[in-house]
Amino acid sequence: MQLYDLRSALRETGLGKMTNADEYIDSIVLVIQNMLFSVDARKFENFKLINIVSDESGFTFTWESKSTSSICPRCGETSHAERHTYNKRVVIDEPILGKPVMHCLREKLYICQPCKESGRPECFVEDISGICRRPYIKTTTNLDEKIVNDGIHRSANGLAEDYRGSIKISQGTILNRVKEASGMVTEKNLTDTDGVKILSVDDNNARKGSSSTASTVVVDTERHIILVVAKGADSELAKTIFTRFPNADKLSRDRACAYSKAGNDCGLKQTADLFHLVENAHDAVKEALSRGLDYNIYTKEGDGWVELPLSGSLPEVPDGAETVLVSTLADDDIALRVHLASLSARQEKKYRAVIELLRLHDQGLSSKEVDKKLGTTQSERIKLFSEAADVINGVEEKIDEHYANSGNRKTRQKTIGKCARPSKESIVEPYGGVVMKMAGEGGSHRAILPVIKDLGYTGSANAIYQYILKKRNEDAPEIESGAAIPEGAPPRPARVSIQRVTKTAVYKFVLREAAATRASETGGAADGDAGRDGPAPELPESEREKAQEKASAFYSDGIASIISGSKKDAKVKKKAAKPDYNAVAEKNPIVRRCIEFLICLHYFIDNADIQRLDQFIAKYRICDIPPFKRYAKGLGEDYDAVKNAILDRDINNGMSEGFNNKIKLLRRIRYGRAKEGLINAVSVLSTQARFRYSDYAPVKYKPRKQAA
Repeated sequence: MQLYDLRSALRETGLGKMTNADEYIDSIVLVIQNMLFSVDARKFENFKLINIVSDESGFTFTWESKSTSSICPRCGETSHAERHTYNKRVVIDEPILGKPVMHCLREKLYICQPCKESGRPECFVEDISGICRRPYIKTTTNLDEKIVNDGIHRSANGLAEDYRGSIKISQGTILNRVKEASGMVTEKNLTDTDGVKILSVDDNNARKGSSSTASTVVVDTERHIILVVAKGADSELAKTIFTRFPNADKLSRDRACAYSKAGNDCGLKQTADLFHLVENAHDAVKEALSRGLDYNIYTKEGDGWVELPLSGSLPEVPDGAETVLVSTLADDDIALRVHLASLSARQEKKYRAVIELLRLHDQGLSSKEVDKKLGTTQSERIKLFSEAADVINGVEEKIDEHYANSGNRKTRQKTIGKCARPSKESIVEPYGGVVMKMAGEGGSHRAILPVIKDLGYTGSANAIYQYILKKRNEDAPEIESGAAIPEGAPPRPARVSIQRVTKTAVYKFVLREAAATRASETGGAADGDAGRDGPAPELPESEREKAQEKASAFYSDGIASIISGSKKDAKVKKKAAKPDYNAVAEKNPIVRRCIEFLICLHYFIDNADIQRLDQFIAKYRICDIPPFKRYAKGLGEDYDAVKNAILDRDINNGMSEGFNNKIKLLRRIRYGRAKEGLINAVSVLSTQARFRYSDYAPVKYKPRKQAA
């Protein structure tokens, strides 16, 4: 250990012979330690630096008090009577050069005469509130501020682990400092309220749908800070908070009734959030479609599920042949299709289940009745419904393949792996002509083996079998639906064609139609159409490549391929037949009514037309569609707030929604295990500038109750 006595070293230079040498030396010491270390010398103005020790364990500063008076913490009187003893105290400060820092303070003791005369304890330790915030605390104010600012966006466990080796502090201390700082900020926010004019309120749930974890978030929209996060989301709590802001005259909120009631009681001009207004309307459209449409809508041409192909795509149907519908498919017809498609037992079971499901669905049976007849659960029925189109069309493709390869011995090659090597790399390739000729004449691989062995072949019979499969698979022509049937083959069964349209696809069709009408009325694309009514249009291939090259300019070739992705050959996409949504809309009037509902809604919002708002409410209040009727009723009950939202677009709930996302992030940082008190504390601190104790009034602590 090496000791540095700066005072003695400076005296040896001759400065001690000067007038007021001690004060001059103290000033030099303070300047030097300020230059070398990050210790705030102004907070140690009542102390003089005696020594600095630097070793492997860190830095140790030794200070001695030079005060001449202090205020009694009991009666508030100033005392000048010193005792001839000292109190030793050690406090921890911010690390210097990554090493721990400790201050050893030699404090003076004073005698309070008024306390002595009143019979109270007369002796007290001098006040060092400039260094530590309250008596007997073991950390400096600077370190406490660092802990609070670091602890906002870090978990206590992780922060304590990072501090290990530089700051000796526990995770409990970190949590206490954060909660204490949040209390000071919240206290100021709820008492110094003169400058708050516009409030924004929203609820936040730790577990969605659980009212026990709900909390109320109140935001100052002009200063962009969270004022308070209070546990609970009822009107009484909101009213208690709003009454603390007498100068506030406007309130932005979502469609919650509790906050609406509290705002009315406090006389605030309320504005409903426009985003929630539109979102609730889209939810009403989804509910209306959900009630009016089945989960999967099967469209067809003609009167049944089974339809003949277009003229010219297949030979004409023989005279007397009739179109067979799904509801009238006989077991022999199903068995024939299973045979032609070469379905396995499992595939046949699923195929028959899908046909039976469609038959029952065509009869108009309810979901429970269908489950009872098929012996399936709800999830199994929904899965069969969603896969029905793929199953039916897949069997039809296999039947087409059967007729296209009707001259071959094997119509479908099932034993070739996805990563199998091509036939040209096979050991049988030199004898390929002989092998394929004999295979075409009906010879098996075992019959071919002795023939090519005489020609010098040394491989096995299985290699010949695999070669034949690969060769036929490679040389097979591309099979198209509706390919011509070879001469002499039996006629193809009537084609089963089925097309599935989900409710989600219909909902997107409703949005597209409403957006197109909205754009034509406004003379251009309406705001937000790309994000809500459909995806943004894709960039051309050349522009995408330019953007990718520009983004990859900062990386080497190897890293750029990882970051931006390597260039891939464009894949030819299968052209799927697009459903005829207009036909769906004609058969389901609810679709057109949903489009009309959205057009009317966006008209009065885009044009800020209150008269059209009144007409909208009056029209849909007597509507026979329950979701639309309920939505219009809600607009009427919250009429003033809705009208203010349409007329005043500058006030909205976007800021409180953004802060809600930040609160969720802070909760996930702590792995979702932090209680509401801690989450609320860090939420309030997260929107403040760098926290400093000097900006807030000190917290008054209640004395601890002593055990009897």
